[in-house]
Amino acid sequence: MEEVKIRPGYIIKGYMIKEMIGAGGFSTVFKAETINPLPLYNSVIAIKVLHQRRLERTQIKQFIREGKIVKNLEHPNIVKVFDIIEQDGNFFILMEFVDIDLLKAIRKHKEIFNEKNIIDIIVKSAKGLSYIHQNRIIHKDINPSNILISLNLEKVKITDFGLSKKESRFIRKKGFIGGTEGYIPPERMNGKQDDEKGDIYAFGKTIEKIYNELKFPIPEKIKNVIKIATDPKPENRFESMEGIVYILETRKIE
Repeated sequence: MEEVKIRPGYIIKGYMIKEMIGAGGFSTVFKAETINPLPLYNSVIAIKVLHQRRLERTQIKQFIREGKIVKNLEHPNIVKVFDIIEQDGNFFILMEFVDIDLLKAIRKHKEIFNEKNIIDIIVKSAKGLSYIHQNRIIHKDINPSNILISLNLEKVKITDFGLSKKESRFIRKKGFIGGTEGYIPPERMNGKQDDEKGDIYAFGKTIEKIYNELKFPIPEKIKNVIKIATDPKPENRFESMEGIVYILETRKIE
């Protein structure tokens, strides 16, 4: 089969690709717009494409597994997956479009943030991660770049489940750590299997990074959350994300 390049102008399921909005080692994400008067999903969506050089059987299986994991999730703070499609020998995940990732937004649009709304973003992200864990899923790559927001700050969505695993299907490739440098829990670095407490560690590091990037003073209650969440020993961290949500929502932060 002749290789079909995925670029602006390519059409899939009634959507035309407009521009690339993100790229990683395994996939590229594009913004796409409907070409039909009545869109199948939203008028604008995001389309994730597995790199053609990654079309080995194991990579295809992992990509499809990622799509299926998220497609079964329904939560206001998790990006919605509409469909997983194979077309022209390529594999696509069609999903909800959200303006920008949090880290990029902080660096490019710092003026939209203040000390109050950043806590709201952290709370919504925590609720999304808590829901993920309630569904026995470990995200394994929580960091500010994998939290999407709308520029009006109404939407806060966790994304990129490329490393995620159902706890009952936790498989480790020999020598494979996975994750983003600076957010990987010590136990994973030491070759041990990590659970939701690895995500809790990464979430604590995410909060710390957000405040450091914004150069906002970190409230004492938030400092405490970071300290407990990022303890080197998993047993000393929060038992679950619900503990973090509880502290952020019920205790006055000043």
